[in-house]
Amino acid sequence: MEKIFALNLTARADKTVAGNPVTTRLESGVGNCFPGLEFDHRNLDRRFFPGLIFNFGTSPGVPLVGVDVDDPDLDPATFEAPDANAQRVLRTALRGQVGRDLQQANTTWVLDSIQQKGISISLRTQPGLTAWRLVRSLEAGEVEIVLALRGGNRTIPLTGWRRTFVNPKTGVISGAFQAGELTQSLCSPWMHDFRDCVCTYWASNHPDIVLAEQAPGVEPDPDAEETPIDWLRSDRASLDAAAPTEEDNREGQMDHYEINLRWQDLAIVLAGHEITSVFTPRVLESANPFETADALADELMSLAELEHAVALEYLYAMFSIRNPTEVAGQELQEAVEFVSHEMLVIAVSEMRHLRWANQLIWELEHAGLTTKPREPSLGVARQIPGKEPGQLRDRALSRLTPDRLDEFIAVEKPSGTLDGEYARVLATLRQPKYGDALEQLAERILADGMEHYTRFRQIQRVLKPFQGDPERYLRTLTPATKTQAQAALTLYDSLVGDLREAYRSGDMEDASRIASARAKMFGLRDAAEALANGGKGVPFF
Repeated sequence: MEKIFALNLTARADKTVAGNPVTTRLESGVGNCFPGLEFDHRNLDRRFFPGLIFNFGTSPGVPLVGVDVDDPDLDPATFEAPDANAQRVLRTALRGQVGRDLQQANTTWVLDSIQQKGISISLRTQPGLTAWRLVRSLEAGEVEIVLALRGGNRTIPLTGWRRTFVNPKTGVISGAFQAGELTQSLCSPWMHDFRDCVCTYWASNHPDIVLAEQAPGVEPDPDAEETPIDWLRSDRASLDAAAPTEEDNREGQMDHYEINLRWQDLAIVLAGHEITSVFTPRVLESANPFETADALADELMSLAELEHAVALEYLYAMFSIRNPTEVAGQELQEAVEFVSHEMLVIAVSEMRHLRWANQLIWELEHAGLTTKPREPSLGVARQIPGKEPGQLRDRALSRLTPDRLDEFIAVEKPSGTLDGEYARVLATLRQPKYGDALEQLAERILADGMEHYTRFRQIQRVLKPFQGDPERYLRTLTPATKTQAQAALTLYDSLVGDLREAYRSGDMEDASRIASARAKMFGLRDAAEALANGGKGVPFF
């Protein structure tokens, strides 16, 4: 329900545009309710072969509908691709033979066959959706296709590669996709079809569940913020939690006749919340960019250390949670299982931020934007942002008490502390000289941080019934001595060494080093759990 940053710059403006309704922003879109269903996946594969555009319909045949010789994946300078020479050859072929023939009147070219790794599949008579399924099964790498003239005997063979939709290092979606292209084939139903749309998802803002309306200028109630309610409920004054299934909610929803009478009572949904009055958007924040790339790199070095420190704090707190077998009662058993899982997810995400911060540093250096080289930043910050702006606290390894949880929530609060630390980084990277990919990496860190805040709030809500006696869900955990924790610390030091070597080379997906580090993470978890069973925690610092 928090803000989402688009990874595709062709699909978002870099600021709120006067005249564009707030519903055009991604943070208010259907993707917040059904992630992955906010676009028609066929629209990805229509560009599976760089330079060509196909349409996958329901009738037999896959028509070629366009040739794009300016496809950025045909230019090694703008996107990661397997073979620069292959790109030039394919671009020439598309510009010449295919581009010329496609412009001729009364000619319709279709995808006749696909071939990969010596296996050829004919698509000539396949239904469009079957052909799409076969194309979607292609692996990354070289692929051969044959175009055929419908109703004729001419064919054009082409050798290229199966498009990788996002850059393997940065996660940035290919610039070949134009604004609106991924959603151009979705439906937009209205009126009583709200109950019966066969897709069960929407191209417009119609989620199944929403959060209650927020009173302007009032701090939202934590419970209400984490309690989804049914959007179609007939009793509009009810704020009762939605039932877990569509069938269970059905009885309390408006029927078709009632929707036709009262459709105007159904609330607009913005940023996950119902809105029945005038919407007042949050004032957009601004930050001053760093004057030089060196100053930016120095800040990223510090931020990487901060990410490392909070990851270790979260891991230590996670191991202070009892196992389900150690507590009595189903409600508490489910609570500790949920909390342990969420704490691990957040800690792993912070490790990912550590990786992204180091990648930003490496990219700045190797783009020639900085004046001096820097080692990978894998130190551990000594101080952490506190609950109040500008306040700092000493790093600490402690249990997940209610007060400790409040500190974690404060550091991850949107527009607060850790999130605010990246404001100047993002403002700097939005300058043209840094390029799109670096800006989007910083945006991903910000978006993830906002998700951490929501997860911590959910943890707080789940533990609320037991906060009067936290010992019910907490182990008695104190830091072990270095001798007691030697096995865990050896694994930790070794995996940090693996990461240092991978980050030094700039290959953040270094197969051997990253695989080794991941394997050691599993070993570290087992060693830390063994210590925790004895009331001891890993003394990470």
